[in-house]
Amino acid sequence: MTNFAYVEKITTSQELLTTIKTEITKITEYPFNAAAGETAEANTWTVIGEVTDTASGKIKELTLGGRTKINNIEKAFHVTLTHLGFGTADEHSSISVQMKEGYDAVGKTYASTGHPVNFEWADEAFRVGGKPTDRTITKPVYLYMNIMNNRLAIIVAGDPAVHFEDYRKSFLYIGALKPFSYNMDDVEGNLMVTAGAVKKEPLEPLTEFNTGQYTSFGNNTFQMAKTKSGIRFQRHYPAFITQAPAPGKAYVDTALGDTGLLLEPQGFNASSWTRKYHLSPIYVVHAYDGYRGQLDYCIAVSKNNILHLDELIVDIPAGTAGKSWKQEVYRYFDHNTEQNFMNKSANVKMGIAILKEVRY
Repeated sequence: MTNFAYVEKITTSQELLTTIKTEITKITEYPFNAAAGETAEANTWTVIGEVTDTASGKIKELTLGGRTKINNIEKAFHVTLTHLGFGTADEHSSISVQMKEGYDAVGKTYASTGHPVNFEWADEAFRVGGKPTDRTITKPVYLYMNIMNNRLAIIVAGDPAVHFEDYRKSFLYIGALKPFSYNMDDVEGNLMVTAGAVKKEPLEPLTEFNTGQYTSFGNNTFQMAKTKSGIRFQRHYPAFITQAPAPGKAYVDTALGDTGLLLEPQGFNASSWTRKYHLSPIYVVHAYDGYRGQLDYCIAVSKNNILHLDELIVDIPAGTAGKSWKQEVYRYFDHNTEQNFMNKSANVKMGIAILKEVRY
């Protein structure tokens, strides 16, 4: 367990960026087990800049610096998170996320900046009798994070106690993929952002962030830093091992009709033969370049017969390279934002689990 830390916190929407900064920067080195032959790995995340709201004293814009490394090739990247609720009360549950590269410390400029990605954990337009719910920037949110030097995997959920219908469980991934053994030189463009949101993606990219017809907005697709040929911030898609999606969400064949699989909602998921749940890596695919890598320690699992925040235990075979532990424990999240990368996948009824702990 030498390269990650896991965090669960209850905070508030206005304190969210302050909490994220505190939880990341207080890690000097990641937890490790010396008895298993592990050595300490230092946390390399840094705070590049922040903007504080005058009225509340809370951070409303936070820029973090991360580092990704494959073999001896290393690359720095920045991500800026801007909480929109400080300027607009109706956007109490929205953050704009931007991936940035090529920082000039003198001019404080970047060689390239990705299209802003909307990250939301509530339906801000939801109304009851024509009026908004009691959800505001001061209301609680639940925060779950798996922190690695090369990426952040975050789930933010609005507090259901405020209202049962407007809150969402939203997933955010920032940083590098885990590459295949055949593309260990893919460092320069191997950075990604994807986030859950309620509002629909824009129809057209903003002019200053327009990188062509396939510019990714980062909600229903993955926004990767570069393609193999160097085209920036293009749409990439998820792939994972799955059964056919539900009828109405599947491919419609001329002869066969809807090819979906009707699942028994109470009884499907854990195999009757193995007693195990099926879990799959989440691979990242480009429509021309093909398969590129996978989300690091994030897995896909069917939503059937499994509950939000359940824990899934994966047995690790003895002698697995780089893993001295016997089990990995994943926390399952029933992410349910209207806009998320599963919408462009082979099965929209898939949840996400992130690594919580390892057991020796």
